[in-house]
Parts: sequence; structure tokens; C-alpha cells
Amino acid sequence: MPVVTIVKEPGAEPVQVEAPERSTLFEAGAKVAAGIDTACVGKGTCGLCRVKILAGAENCNAFTDEERKHLGNVYHITKVRLSCRTQITGDVSIEIVRKKKK
Repeated sequence: MPVVTIVKEPGAEPVQVEAPERSTLFEAGAKVAAGIDTACVGKGTCGLCRVKILAGAENCNAFTDEERKHLGNVYHITKVRLSCRTQITGDVSIEIVRKKKK
């Protein structure tokens, strides 16, 4: 079973969780109460559940049209994806991207 390593915030100790193949990063984060932001609870409509892929991008599905709508076409630069649209097939390490407070 793939292992997802989650950094909840910069400098925090990573948390690891096993997740079934083809599950999403959002589902994996929910198993350990990672606190991934959401308004649509994983439906892909709010664009808040952003995570940065630190390692294991090759173990994720391709960038989706829904992600492109919310994030633009700069994944190759930012490595940021929507956790609810990112399915895993192997080990992945992520950092949760928090919305900046004004």
C-alpha cells in the first residue's frame, strides 16, 4: 500500500499514512486529520485543497482540467496540485499549501 508523507506546515514534523492505490491525497490527509483546506469536501469545485508535491510526482495521475481551471498551467513551476484530484499509485510526499491571510 502506498505511503503518503504529509508536512502540515513548513518546519513541522512529517506525518505518514498508508493509503490505497487510486485514493486521493485529500482522502489520505483526512485519515490523519491533516487539516487540508476545503469548502467542497473533495468535489473539485472550490480549489482550496492545495498541496505541493515534494517527491513522488511520478506516482500521481496526470494534472487534470479541473486543476488547470483553479491553478492555471504552472504545475511544472509550482508543483502545486489539488489534493482532491490527485490520485496516487505509489509513495508521495506533500506539503499542505495554506491560503495566505490578509
